[in-house]
Amino acid sequence: MTKAEAIRRVLEDNHGVATWEIIYSQISRYYPDAQRSQEWKAGIRGVLYREIRNGRSFKMLDTGVVSLFDYDERNQVLDEDKPSVTTKDILLSIRIGQERFRKKLLLSLSSCPITGVDDARLLNASHIKPWAVCDNAERLDVRNGFILSPTVDQLFDKGLITFEDNKRMLIAKSLSKKNIERLGLEHGRSYPRLPVQSREMFLQFHRDYIFDKK
Repeated sequence: MTKAEAIRRVLEDNHGVATWEIIYSQISRYYPDAQRSQEWKAGIRGVLYREIRNGRSFKMLDTGVVSLFDYDERNQVLDEDKPSVTTKDILLSIRIGQERFRKKLLLSLSSCPITGVDDARLLNASHIKPWAVCDNAERLDVRNGFILSPTVDQLFDKGLITFEDNKRMLIAKSLSKKNIERLGLEHGRSYPRLPVQSREMFLQFHRDYIFDKK
């Protein structure tokens, strides 16, 4: 099986769409040697970009989100927005849906549990399981989200940090010690205000498929 065929199998396993992190995490199921080289992630991206340039197999839905070429982009919007047909309409529908999620989340969580920032203007609603690979119920489920300050949100979204069910932070090995210090992070530190209860299933997904374990 080629890398391109293995990537296709991963996307099929995920209903036709996946983030880079999910592809990295799952490709070894079908291509066991995928992670042998030091620059293996770049190799996977290279295969995907080549296929996309040649108009075969895959397309980019958004930054860091890949789908099969025949994937229906309307699957990314909520059911009531299905009539959306143009790319502009679809992106607008997604933004509206994400704002609805943020408003719902802010009603129950009013500050970042990592930094303590509580000014809503400075807070992001962060999906634990990414929007792109959620079903409609998961996209608006407040249990699938944290309220985080922007830097923490970026780290979490990119899989550079994650959390255990005991509220301890895990930090990716790919993040340098200097930057960890600059960010004021500490591997294994517990954050008592982190709302883990009822979010365990989504956090397990994040640890398994989003967190950078290499």
